[in-house]
Amino acid sequence: MPLHFWLALVSSVLGASASSAAEPHWAYVVPKKNLELAPRASIDHFISRSLDEQGLPPNPQAEPARLLRRVYLDLIGLPPSIAEVDAFVADPSDAHFEEAVDRLLASPRFGEKWASGWLDLARYADSDGYQRDGFRNVWPYRDWVIRAFNADMPFDQFTIEQLAGDLLPDSTQDQLIATGFHRGPILNLEAGTDAEEDRVKQVVDRVNTTGTVWLATSFECAQCHDHKYDPISIRDYYSLYAFFNHTEQEGKRKPGGNDATMEYVGPDIELPISDEEIQLRAEAEERVAEAKAVFVVKLRELCDELDEDRIAALEPKTISLIEGVGRDFKKANAIRKSVFTKGEEAKVLGELEKQVRRHQKHAKEGSFQIGFGSRVMREIEKPRETFVMQRGNFLTPGEAVAAATPPSLHPFPAGAPKNRLGLAQWLVSPDNPLTARVAVNRLWAELFGRGLVTTMEDFGTQGERPTHPGLLDFLALKFRVEDAWSMKKSIRRIVLSATYRQSALASAARRALDPDNALYSRGPRSRLTAELVRDNALAISGLLSDKMFGPPVRPVQPAKVWRVIGEVDNTYYLSAGDDLYRRGVYTIWRRSAHYPSFANFDAPNRGACTVRRQSSNTPLQALTLMNDPAYVEMAQALAARLQAETSAWERDAQFEYAFRLAVARHPRAAELEVLRQIYRAGGSEPWFDVATTLLNLHETITK
Repeated sequence: MPLHFWLALVSSVLGASASSAAEPHWAYVVPKKNLELAPRASIDHFISRSLDEQGLPPNPQAEPARLLRRVYLDLIGLPPSIAEVDAFVADPSDAHFEEAVDRLLASPRFGEKWASGWLDLARYADSDGYQRDGFRNVWPYRDWVIRAFNADMPFDQFTIEQLAGDLLPDSTQDQLIATGFHRGPILNLEAGTDAEEDRVKQVVDRVNTTGTVWLATSFECAQCHDHKYDPISIRDYYSLYAFFNHTEQEGKRKPGGNDATMEYVGPDIELPISDEEIQLRAEAEERVAEAKAVFVVKLRELCDELDEDRIAALEPKTISLIEGVGRDFKKANAIRKSVFTKGEEAKVLGELEKQVRRHQKHAKEGSFQIGFGSRVMREIEKPRETFVMQRGNFLTPGEAVAAATPPSLHPFPAGAPKNRLGLAQWLVSPDNPLTARVAVNRLWAELFGRGLVTTMEDFGTQGERPTHPGLLDFLALKFRVEDAWSMKKSIRRIVLSATYRQSALASAARRALDPDNALYSRGPRSRLTAELVRDNALAISGLLSDKMFGPPVRPVQPAKVWRVIGEVDNTYYLSAGDDLYRRGVYTIWRRSAHYPSFANFDAPNRGACTVRRQSSNTPLQALTLMNDPAYVEMAQALAARLQAETSAWERDAQFEYAFRLAVARHPRAAELEVLRQIYRAGGSEPWFDVATTLLNLHETITK
């Protein structure tokens, strides 16, 4: 074998080339501001230089309608109105585009869109996980994230409040709610669970997630032995573990129960009951009353049909109950158990009684997620000792360790406390070379579909090098220093660049030279995320509700997705009114069965921290858009909207309006002809067929 083969092999095994063994890994070097970055440096400066090296000119700017739709979907996750598109097409100047960007950044819809990706990192869900998968109250944390994005909370504050809001002096309610970030790990309350083992798993999750989200460092590789590639030892791992080892237990065996029964005992913060919560609980009680009334009415009907011989055979007490005035549910059920014990009558009443019991359990347990608290972090009074777990096994503790950060990384801030607050301060320290790079890389990836470092979760020696290292450092420095950790300013800088505004269309030659768009020789193009596929369709159909915040909602989904078994009430109680049409960020997220259309469009179940969602292309996605009852309803609503808003127009004008609602731009002649053919073949519901087609277009679900 040639020498370069063996050198490459050694490099892959050791995680560094022989020539650079004495140099620190690029990600561990603090980015420095140099002469090249001032005063003319910009995103386009770095991108055009790499394009010039490949002999590629930049792509022309995207046509105005497509560009405006792109930035709307990127910043607020919703499409522009036709009036907004027309106004921009009439004046597609830089100043007008900048004005549109600033308006979108200030929109309350901004936080709803950008929160979803952060909730993936926070493994946010409305249930505990595992087979039992009982419900949990943590939705106030989701609302906190949306508000933080909308307020452009500086990322260093955003970090500190989530990791250690409970340790801040005079913590506010919001700062306590923010610590819900690390209450995301799954919780096992199933029979036979070892409570300490489950607690250890949660602490491990917190260590690993912290390393992934803020440092893009695979700490988990050092849980059982020294990291094979990065400078993290097993002792370093459990020194980090010690920062998280002093929070309260979340599950324990029930007192007085058998050895297997478990209950939740974790720390929560009590919250004021809102008017909305009071209303929803009242509605739940009303459903109980209605179900009882239906049962009583049916029982009276069956009693009235009893013949004299059958009544005579009953006990006097039962006869007295049958003959009573204003019979209530309790008495009616007593009659059922004595009189209607078999046959079709018993079956009908049995089903009606089950419905009453379901509604009663629903109202009592609040499985619709109306509660009085939110899960938070809280330290125990007497700190636990922390030991290295030999081979990662909590049953075989080794040497004792104290809370400390890896010595191979930047120093711990002088005077900072050796707790989660000090750890958070260490993460956002000016000496930290990683946090700002990792954060801006995620922002870039959200807008371009790929990061400057494509291994977004791993900046270590086994990760990919940045395609544009100078640009990554430029963005990181701007973010941390000039912008004072403002996420909105960084996003604004990116979307105002000529690089972002390029057309996504490209010739075969250009694609051959830059197949993955690693050089950014064309504009971004990617399928919408799962929540945005639905949000976009709701907006096009006219159904979308603009209601914000509050408990999770349960929109229409295919039947029998939730299995009605076990100790937890698994009935899918459908929301009512506008709650059926709220944005996806508010949809209940149950780990064992998250919203089916989200699952089919690659949303994770959030059982663990997710940095990058996959983007698949499967037949299930087409079947979802065609047949899922929620999307059928959206197509029906769009058909009704088209008829209501364009009934007096010429047919082609109606088709053009419908097409622009879906994709913003005007249809080409061939596309218009296809719509004519679909309409003619539509039978009794031609507009439904047109609407279904438009909601199913690849372009409709693509940015």
